[in-house]
Amino acid sequence: MQLEKQLLAQIRNHDAPVTDVWIGLFWSAVGSRYIGMSHTFKTGHKVEIEHSGELSSFSAYQLAERLFSWEPLEASIGVAALNSLIEPKGTTGNIKDYIKESAQGKAVTIIGRFPFNDEITRIAGKTYILEIEPTGDELPMTACEEVVPESDINVITATALINHTLERLLELGSKGINIVLGPSTPLSPVLFDFGADILAGVRVYDKDLLVKSITQGVKKHKLLNGIESICLFKN
Repeated sequence: MQLEKQLLAQIRNHDAPVTDVWIGLFWSAVGSRYIGMSHTFKTGHKVEIEHSGELSSFSAYQLAERLFSWEPLEASIGVAALNSLIEPKGTTGNIKDYIKESAQGKAVTIIGRFPFNDEITRIAGKTYILEIEPTGDELPMTACEEVVPESDINVITATALINHTLERLLELGSKGINIVLGPSTPLSPVLFDFGADILAGVRVYDKDLLVKSITQGVKKHKLLNGIESICLFKN
């Protein structure tokens, strides 16, 4: 978990008290220096969150250390806390147009179910879509060892950080362009050191609107209120 260790090392000296923690059906958020988000990564078994009901008594760095957990729900809290300590710098805009322009006739691997997957499949020379529980033409995650190294562009969901596969995926995609995408994305240059080329995350501009979306069950990213998409490119 060298990636996780380096991400935490970057924010160790920027710790702050936790003001709020929200854990929704599909998204979680932590408030400290900023509002940090993550996907609520659930499994089929029952989980009792450690120190549930008392999470705001910890510092953001202490919660961010849960990033090391092998329990996905705990790691989700860790990612949100990590993101709450990283200033959300970047260029405002959706990465979809860049992906569409770059994918023309290229080999593209997409890890995650994004709303633009069908569009990319139509314009790319070859598209591989990988999922933990594949359906239809999707491939299982084990296919990453074969298809990612052969792809020109790799679009990787940031939830791969939660299940500790992101470091390996970035390594496999070293010959292509690696895009880490989604509200869970840490907007940290540490990811560039591990092979990311573009970070496509979010900036929260209205906490109340976001919290309403999270706590009232909004699932789709595009329907979340109070956030804007931002991109950070490797120099």
